[in-house]
Amino acid sequence: MSERIDVLDDDSTSGDGMDEFAFEDDESGNPGRSQLPIPARRALTTLLTKRFITRARNRSAWEALLTFETEIRERLADMYLLLIVDKDYEVAFKRQDPADDAPRLLRRDKPLHRDASLLLIHLRKEHTYTDATDDPVMITRAQVAEFLRPFREDGDGDEAKFERRVEAAIRAVADLKLLTPDQDADYLFTVSPAVVPLIGADEVMRMERYFSQAAAEAGVPDESGHEETGEDLA
Repeated sequence: MSERIDVLDDDSTSGDGMDEFAFEDDESGNPGRSQLPIPARRALTTLLTKRFITRARNRSAWEALLTFETEIRERLADMYLLLIVDKDYEVAFKRQDPADDAPRLLRRDKPLHRDASLLLIHLRKEHTYTDATDDPVMITRAQVAEFLRPFREDGDGDEAKFERRVEAAIRAVADLKLLTPDQDADYLFTVSPAVVPLIGADEVMRMERYFSQAAAEAGVPDESGHEETGEDLA
């Protein structure tokens, strides 16, 4: 999976005591004073503390990012990070500079287990078939179970054990912020549009090979193919 740093979910943006460009105690002659306007500083901070931001869930940060994209991109570059902005899916996130001599700021995620990996590529493929402006893509717990059921291992006839595997797969993808449970129906989940741009071409190809291998082992017809994607974000 992609790299990340710890995720903070505090989106508070209180502006009390601040003008448009600086904190109250900033002085124009202070050499340590930021030259970024407050909205840009907040957008930069949000990018650093979250796996990704979206227009739907981080409206103020998204709008500030579009306004100050060049400045924010330069600040991230100073930290050997690349800014990825997908305006179709309205998602933005950071990547580690791939240069061999670039210091690594982001740590690698722990590898996903088998069921979560299968579910993630399934969700990405499902979302790829929709337009970015369409209604949110939804999936139910029963649909996840139906997808994973053919991949049960030989001799795995314990239904309770299988249900726990389904729950574990859902939880793992939800921890990546790519599945969000519905507040009114615990069996229903929204698939984040970030799943498309966030999973890069190399990652898709790797997971497609894994998908095909698992399908062959389970005797499932392989309809995955090897889709072409845009920019490599891995």
